[in-house]
Amino acid sequence: MPPSRTDARPYPAPYPLPVASVRYAAALRLPELCHGRLAGWLTAEATAELAFLRRCDLGEAATGFAELHTLDEALLDPWCRAHAEDGVRDTADRLWAYLAVVHALSSPEGERAARAAASARTADEAARLVADGRAEFLVARARSGEGMDWSSSTALMGTDRPEEVDAAFDRGEPLAGVAVIGLALTCPDAGAILPRAARAMAHPDPEVSRQGTLALAHTARLHGRTDPRCLELLRARRRGNEADDDAWAYVPHRRLPWWLWRHHLGRVLRWNLWERWRP
Repeated sequence: MPPSRTDARPYPAPYPLPVASVRYAAALRLPELCHGRLAGWLTAEATAELAFLRRCDLGEAATGFAELHTLDEALLDPWCRAHAEDGVRDTADRLWAYLAVVHALSSPEGERAARAAASARTADEAARLVADGRAEFLVARARSGEGMDWSSSTALMGTDRPEEVDAAFDRGEPLAGVAVIGLALTCPDAGAILPRAARAMAHPDPEVSRQGTLALAHTARLHGRTDPRCLELLRARRRGNEADDDAWAYVPHRRLPWWLWRHHLGRVLRWNLWERWRP
């Protein structure tokens, strides 16, 4: 169970968290964002940026986030006080305690030790808090569909949480392939993108499969990486597609299979022997 406000060990003392530690670890609700700002977990700039990101996630349903994003700093805290619902305070406290530990565990070693001491948590307690928080604030919300606007291709092109894509496939969302493309364009971790691209490429719907191939092309171009499963699925595609070309252009050739070498070297040879000398 998540820790309660009556636990012997306190929550971490508030300090400003970077946007990246929050955006990838939770699908924020508006009152939780307001509580985070008022408690001292967020700077005014980070509050506005997170509101903007949630506005992009949720499209037309993000009315409150859209308003929060546009506020002058002088109006920010009064607005947050008006929208920080008392009924979610305990939930918000758990959320920000979880996000603080997520950040501490990803920080450089010296800062991590200082954060852990300040929060008075053992390694086992920190691991439990992260597991419980991830289940409650990220995975459960992805499964319910509240993390993104699943009716909007525009919103899904900004998908940056892999868990959203997994849940979309599990629910049978018709735009899951669009979300994979969005993940390829926005997620900083190629290791998280490639398994979802492979899942899309193997999908029985030809359009979703095509979108997975396009996601693989973006991943090769932006990260210079692919993986064996994606290459296995790519081999069954017609040669000359986007992923063929971007893998050859951006992934080190020594990491590519012989059949892709044969395809591209054949094109180069034909060009040198014929096209190059055409009048």
